[in-house]
Amino acid sequence: MLWGLAAGFSRLPSGLREDSNDLALYHRSAEALLRGEVPYRDFFIEYPPGSLPVFVPPALFTDGLFGYITAFAAEMALALAAALVLVALAARRLYGPAGWPVPAATFALGAVLLYPVAVTRYDAAVALALAAAALGAAFGGRWTLLAGGALGFGAAAKLVPALALPPLLLARRGSAAREVVVFAATVGLFAVPALLLGGGNFLESLAYHAQRGLQVESVAASVLVALGGAREVVFEYGAFELRGGWTGEALALTTPLALSLLGLTALGVWRARRRAPLGGEGFARYAAAFVLAFMLGSKVLSPQYLIWLLPLVPLAAGGFAGGALCATLLAACWLTTQVFPLHYEELLSGRAPGPELLLARNALLAVLWALLLLAPARWKGEG
Repeated sequence: MLWGLAAGFSRLPSGLREDSNDLALYHRSAEALLRGEVPYRDFFIEYPPGSLPVFVPPALFTDGLFGYITAFAAEMALALAAALVLVALAARRLYGPAGWPVPAATFALGAVLLYPVAVTRYDAAVALALAAAALGAAFGGRWTLLAGGALGFGAAAKLVPALALPPLLLARRGSAAREVVVFAATVGLFAVPALLLGGGNFLESLAYHAQRGLQVESVAASVLVALGGAREVVFEYGAFELRGGWTGEALALTTPLALSLLGLTALGVWRARRRAPLGGEGFARYAAAFVLAFMLGSKVLSPQYLIWLLPLVPLAAGGFAGGALCATLLAACWLTTQVFPLHYEELLSGRAPGPELLLARNALLAVLWALLLLAPARWKGEG
């Protein structure tokens, strides 16, 4: 996996490395922190405060943007390697000595397939947090405290891992108050100083994403492009967004759609919990379903979001069912890279095969979400 990520990173064009807006933002934020500036108060950053500890280490050992980017990619590759180990350990715990190769291979291959974003975005750190949570849920007992802390860090870094908290609380028998306390304390460790020092600017950073438009890669946008319901593509808020036509109506539907998908996922969790605690397998399954529900309904669906699924989907089932889930995830990862960056120009201009590839990728994600919910309440591994 590390060799594949290094090879992919080395052949990225400059537009995805030295000229990347995201990597430049990470670098500026790290340098500002090392100069003693206070985030949110002295400089604006659109990301939650848990992202800052990820941005700083590469700046401690490098000078200039190019050196920072190389060190940051190495940091993210190591995070993915650590997550891979945790996924393998969790799979062995859930499915026995012969049950870990498929989940581990799926994680590794998925990361390599997503090479344009796997080590050039900080989502690898989020994947590590989710992998630690999956490991804690798989071992159970006091290990669930580790899971609560891991999800707290993930939420402090990118919010979305908070969606995995309900499955964690339902993964064990009895009260889960300690896990909630650990989760809240970890989030507070990052959020409280940011709020006290950054004040209104910190809240403004949270509101930043609420102001975004309909990103061209979202599910709603892919349908809109296929129907010819958009007039132009513009670059706003660090991403390409659709404008004109039916864009306003589609954007207004994203919030109800997301809430509906999350509600259906919550219903599936409730039905499964009525039978028995979810356990480690159920945690991975429904955490992945919650994350997918958010992705499908969101107005933004960046390619790096698929990294969040790598520690969860491979652990959601064993045997044939698990293989089907893993195959679907890998196909979605391959299509994601076909869209971005390989056929991104065609997507932005509305020419084949860009829109068709995006529609197929989003359809696969919808199928994956449905498989997680509609399969039997408990899938047993076969070995």
